Amino acid sequence: MKKFMTSDELARDDRFTRSSLPLDFLMAEEVTVEQIETTMTTLLSNPDMLKSMEDEGGAASLLSGGPRLNPEEERAKLTMKTQMHGIFMGEMQALEAAGRSAWDFQDNEELPWEFQLDMCRQTWDEGRHVEIYSALLDHVDCEIGEFNENLFLFEFGCSDDPAERVTGVNRCLEGLALDVFQQTIRFGKAADDETIAQSVDFVSADEVTHVKFGQVWAKALTEGDPERRQKIVNFQRKVDRAFSLGGLRGGSYDGGATEAFLPIAREFRKVAGFSDEEIDEVAGAGPKVTS
Repeated sequence: MKKFMTSDELARDDRFTRSSLPLDFLMAEEVTVEQIETTMTTLLSNPDMLKSMEDEGGAASLLSGGPRLNPEEERAKLTMKTQMHGIFMGEMQALEAAGRSAWDFQDNEELPWEFQLDMCRQTWDEGRHVEIYSALLDHVDCEIGEFNENLFLFEFGCSDDPAERVTGVNRCLEGLALDVFQQTIRFGKAADDETIAQSVDFVSADEVTHVKFGQVWAKALTEGDPERRQKIVNFQRKVDRAFSLGGLRGGSYDGGATEAFLPIAREFRKVAGFSDEEIDEVAGAGPKVTS
């Protein structure tokens, strides 16, 4: 089996359609509302979602209400379908990323056996998550492939350096998942939908462990090597900026700020080993958004 695969080598059947997310947008120091609109239009692609976006007055207007979405609102069902499909695709890519980490680095003499065990544990978890979210897609009446897949999550976990790999996949990607899941759990509770609330809560427990893997191994693999550690920190900041989604993220449920599209799940991240300073860095990683 080939090692160090690229995103265009991932196997998909004819149900899946891919869309690209411009990296220059993700990595920009400053973005405009118009750029956000254009990028979100490319990402959403689904005709029903595009119509809803138009009715709401644009992507920024539609997405800014994410955390406060009322289950009784007309757009709630469509928004939840979009989110569930996006999480399902993210779990597939996380499964592929964790499996590759176990396989790509199996002959790396730098890595102790415990690293392999953690990556194998995560792969098993991610396979279960794919099954859970496949069932949740049925629950919200959404079909696989109803929305496009983008591969930027996977692409930021393609490093051939194991310390960078666990930083991109475990710390950043899985950290983003904690934020998304916190929002989804709150929606499930507000909608009195225990299937959503409990299922996503169960998955979140695994994700906390996966983020801890990233926190632990990124530090362990750079111990005594300040130059390499700084390289990993720089990579971490780069990925956090990309995962800010053009500056739409920020705020905190715990702090009462619900204006942002996807607030930071501070309590989940603290359990996963983040310090307050590290959480603030994630929250402030995005670009400046101008009119």
